[in-house]
Amino acid sequence: MKNLVMLILMLVGIAFIGKVLVEKHYEGKLDEAIVMTRGLIDIRYQDIKIGLDGSIVINALKITPAGLDESIDIASIKAIASDLMFPLKGLDIFVNDKFPDTFELSFQGLSMPIRLVEESQKAYFKNLPKDQECRDLASSFNYSGAGYSRIDSDIRTAFDFSDVDNAIVNVEILDQISSTTLEWVFNANEIHNVVTRQSDQLPISEINVAIELEPVAAEKFVNHCAKVFSITPEVYLQRVVGSVKYSQNTFGADLGVDMRTALVAFMQGGAQFSISSKPSSQLKKFEQLQFYSAADILRWMNLSISLDGKKLALDASVWAKDTDSEPQSEDVALSVAPEAKAKYFSASALNADRYFGRRVIINRTDQRKPIAGKLTGIDANDRLMVKSRRYGGSMVLTVSVEEIEKFQVFNN
Repeated sequence: MKNLVMLILMLVGIAFIGKVLVEKHYEGKLDEAIVMTRGLIDIRYQDIKIGLDGSIVINALKITPAGLDESIDIASIKAIASDLMFPLKGLDIFVNDKFPDTFELSFQGLSMPIRLVEESQKAYFKNLPKDQECRDLASSFNYSGAGYSRIDSDIRTAFDFSDVDNAIVNVEILDQISSTTLEWVFNANEIHNVVTRQSDQLPISEINVAIELEPVAAEKFVNHCAKVFSITPEVYLQRVVGSVKYSQNTFGADLGVDMRTALVAFMQGGAQFSISSKPSSQLKKFEQLQFYSAADILRWMNLSISLDGKKLALDASVWAKDTDSEPQSEDVALSVAPEAKAKYFSASALNADRYFGRRVIINRTDQRKPIAGKLTGIDANDRLMVKSRRYGGSMVLTVSVEEIEKFQVFNN
């Protein structure tokens, strides 16, 4: 029995020493990183602890960017994986495109000065036309205007790779303004291809978002916006938030009376908005998103929206318009300048074989009339073949890559 007790004490001692050594290793690595950022940002922390559950925890961080007299304070940052050897392996648990079944990163007691939060809003507010504050959902949240000096929150990000083809990312954010949860379902195997630009398809199969404003915070934001319009909060909610224009400014289109009513209830606080989307293949082409119209994006998102669990009836006429109709003639296709950006995207003529069967517009270097029509193939002389309507009929025109100044492809 004495020998057994001695063995247990020895194992406990070895484990403790190993734990301390690993903690010192991480503290050394973090100290090296802090030295490299000195002059740009001041970072201080209490210690790093290794948990018996295989977690790594950094305690009591204080981060002060240069030129800022206020700090970002974090009670703790915790990383934990299903692989109990995570503290020893570190990020090597992700090597060779392999993933642990689960991985979680959480920030407890994150306190940030409102000045930093507002930096992310500056570009948006700067691009707003004058007197447009509080006329859409994003611009209705003026933090300093509502009287906030700091945002205090807890953030948790969890990854579930147990089914790599349907991996899940969950993000939970809880602060004094709102509670928000986001979920993405995606194919983890395809992430590498996107990062290395071998694929232009986002591997996301489903997106779910739920957000709820705290009633006290909602009242502050609404009161601020009411002052912007010099009206009462009640009138602001009904006449501004509940208006067709507010919905159009927020979503790019009016989604109907149910959505307008839901926006009013949401801005009063205490009501949870839930949005679910199963993006279509068109929307997964992330490099082309800038060329899509708002109606196309809404249609391809396949949205389902509910308020406190009650599904909203969306106005289907928003995306009912057929934006993919065949142009009647080359002259018509080229004359619709306002819609060309929404329908066509620029591509490399060197990759023309990717777009066989698609409609194209080709501008040539010698300023001759552009060619518009359907790309049918490449002939024996490596010239692009475009079937175009001409003189009441159709004919195949050819153009060499060297002649092409601009090559545009229809976005469907």
